[in-house]
Amino acid sequence: MRGAAAAGATLAAGLPAGAQEGAMDRSHPADALGFGTVTYDIAKDLDLETLISVAEDVGLDAVELRTTHAHGVEPDLSAAERAEVRARFEASPVALAALGSVCEFHSPDSAEVARNIEETKRFVQLAQDVGARGVKVRPNGLPEGVPAERTLEQIGEALNVVGPAAADSGVMIYVEVHGGGTQEPRNMARIMEVCEHPAVGLTWNCNDADMIDGSIRENFDLLRPRIRMVHLHELVSDYPYREELLPYLLDPAMGFDGYCLAEAEGLGDPARFLRYYKALFRSWAREAYDAVPRG
Repeated sequence: MRGAAAAGATLAAGLPAGAQEGAMDRSHPADALGFGTVTYDIAKDLDLETLISVAEDVGLDAVELRTTHAHGVEPDLSAAERAEVRARFEASPVALAALGSVCEFHSPDSAEVARNIEETKRFVQLAQDVGARGVKVRPNGLPEGVPAERTLEQIGEALNVVGPAAADSGVMIYVEVHGGGTQEPRNMARIMEVCEHPAVGLTWNCNDADMIDGSIRENFDLLRPRIRMVHLHELVSDYPYREELLPYLLDPAMGFDGYCLAEAEGLGDPARFLRYYKALFRSWAREAYDAVPRG
């Protein structure tokens, strides 16, 4: 995990003036848990410069750029445009956590799967060029009339193709726990049994399907070794963010060094919404950390 109080103080001291207010207090060890946002749906209408400026002002650690949104970071960018994106992030304390593609591998049409594999490779190259940690992909359901096991194995085998391409480019593939049937943790576990490549990990998506009798413990433990990123949704809900998810992520034994990324509808003003969201997240993370006996 990242450094705690000292690292937080160093980060805050090095931020641009506009970001100081959002990141000033990083004095608690739990603040080492990286927090940011997915541009879907909160910041979908912000161009890249505005997005980064908002993220700096709020004091976000990272962003994930969802494809098709106004920031325009897409595989058709020229080499010069890619260099500009990379330079803008390198000049900012805000990390580019991932490129949020919609590439998926569950279709019964083999040509469609092949097209998505090639599109994923294009996003992988883009990620390398702009300095993103990785590329988010997803399954999006179990097709009717096809045995579930066949589809799960097919998705895993497709990931076995894109994983080495990602590794060669120095980035990760983040498989979102997503889609009807495929979001069931036991099915995602089967996909990851088929794909064991170390450059392929999971984005835990905080789905209702994670819970058994109100607890995520069993399903989180099932996928824990492969979880590299987290998408958060409505914090004020029945989902056990403060009771279970945050304590699991803060457990040193897990070694989680990804980001928790807000993915919610927002309230019109992205900066205002994210300030409130971040304040609640940080408060709960500190509470979770302090509740764990140490020594």
